[in-house]
Amino acid sequence: MKKIFLFLIVVFWLTSCYDDYRLDYPYSTVAFSNATGGSDQPGVLWRSVVKGEGLKLDAGIYLAGVIENNQERWVDFQIDPSILNDTDYELMPSDYYSMSDNSRFVIPSGSHVGKITITLDSLSFVNDKNAVKPHYAIPFRLTQTSEDSILSTQSTQILVVRYISSLEGFYIHEGDFSTVEDDGSVLNDGAINNVLRASTVMLDTVRMNGMMNLTGADFQMNVAAGSDVFIEYYPNPDPVEPENIALISTPSTDYVSPWENLDAINSGYNNPQNSEDRSGPDGIYGNWFSGEMWRYVQYDFPGPFNINRSDVYWFTDGGGLQIPDSTYLEVWDDETEEWVEIWRNWDGSGVSANQWNITEFDAVNTTAIRMYMKSNTESVGIIEWRVWGISGAVGYEVAPIERITQIGENRYDHSTHTFYFNYRVHYEPPNNYYHTDVSATLTWRNRIRDGVNEWRR
Repeated sequence: MKKIFLFLIVVFWLTSCYDDYRLDYPYSTVAFSNATGGSDQPGVLWRSVVKGEGLKLDAGIYLAGVIENNQERWVDFQIDPSILNDTDYELMPSDYYSMSDNSRFVIPSGSHVGKITITLDSLSFVNDKNAVKPHYAIPFRLTQTSEDSILSTQSTQILVVRYISSLEGFYIHEGDFSTVEDDGSVLNDGAINNVLRASTVMLDTVRMNGMMNLTGADFQMNVAAGSDVFIEYYPNPDPVEPENIALISTPSTDYVSPWENLDAINSGYNNPQNSEDRSGPDGIYGNWFSGEMWRYVQYDFPGPFNINRSDVYWFTDGGGLQIPDSTYLEVWDDETEEWVEIWRNWDGSGVSANQWNITEFDAVNTTAIRMYMKSNTESVGIIEWRVWGISGAVGYEVAPIERITQIGENRYDHSTHTFYFNYRVHYEPPNNYYHTDVSATLTWRNRIRDGVNEWRR
């Protein structure tokens, strides 16, 4: 009985001490969040609405300095076009949107967030060609509040709003192709198995970054899914720029801690705050305990790619996970069926904290890459690993294209988010003596929206 009584005294004492530390700060303040939504500019928040999934979004501020909010509070704001001076953004026309409140954020009792709802005009906004890119902005300035202060460093926000088609995203691409001469002789055929990206062009039209075995270069296709599926060849007007192909690659490793996440390395988290940032959509990769051991992470690409750059943002918790002391890169050689080293940090580069470690190397054609890492004392953590490249496909099918024609049913199944394609690729002279017939499906897999990787459920 004495032991129970003593235990209750200790519990009461600890609870009292805890309550003593749960005190409001002497002053309360309000501010905009420092979230960027994928923008690389402080004070700028990118947001996307999805055509067909609602043209509404919330804008808001937060309350700090109060542990529990037991009363209604308010913050007044104004739309201040001068905030857009010296930026590339244009003030969103007033008839393109409406707000649930034109001058005040209200923070209700029980909450630390005050919000208003912005509704985009379904006619004016979505029919403007500039609305599919980060172009139109609503510049907010906080003016006065019921609280002690407005945080001066976060008293303004440029809210940049665009729309995307519900068709935008990455697609699993499967099917067959056959490249045939005019006399019926088969020059090449094979299976299609890769991942393509569809980007919004306008309304319900998206542009695929390739078809058949290709994922780039001069082979793009505009696709629309209204009452009928429409397809057309789109010649790429710009030089092909390398893309982060980690987003369409399959990650693997020789070891990851059971409580960490391998998928974190290609989650699309592009704006870590520092090397202690765990807030990415899939957390972080860690390989505790691997002190003094070489470990690797690997990307298998959906086909051959020419790659020339690797970026890694290392993670450390200041304890068991540290920035590596050594690292090197290998690629898979399909001809020799061996891993080949292409870079090593002999000069000590590539192992800095709180930044992207950017490594450039001579372009190499490969289907996979490995990054090895080792700490001399502890284990290693990774927030994100990006690899940049363009399609490395070769063969008859990379000849300049003249046009695409339909040779069978082309349709879109809304219930499964799947395109069904049957079309013929016609090539320009002197390669117009053959053509390529394609039968394939594209099934929506995921999309990157406002810096967040959204997967199909």
